[in-house]
Amino acid sequence: MSKTNILISVIIGSFIGALLGVLYAPEKGEKTRKQIAQKSDEYSDLVKSEFDDFVKSMRKKYESALDDTEEIINKGKTKAEELRNEVKKALK
Repeated sequence: MSKTNILISVIIGSFIGALLGVLYAPEKGEKTRKQIAQKSDEYSDLVKSEFDDFVKSMRKKYESALDDTEEIINKGKTKAEELRNEVKKALK
């Protein structure tokens, strides 16, 4: 399962859990609201952490792809220069 799917699942699960908590809460309203707020904060922190990890992962992949692209371009330039020199030698 991808991190995006996990993130969406956590958000939906948090919403459903909060809704069910309000509907079936045996506690008084004020205490229930505090518990829901606390759980919401916990889930919010979890979602933020997962999102930060996702962004870091994507940044690393982007930088790696960029490095690979630069390396391929440099190899291509070197090879083109070698071929150009060979053609020059052959024409002389």
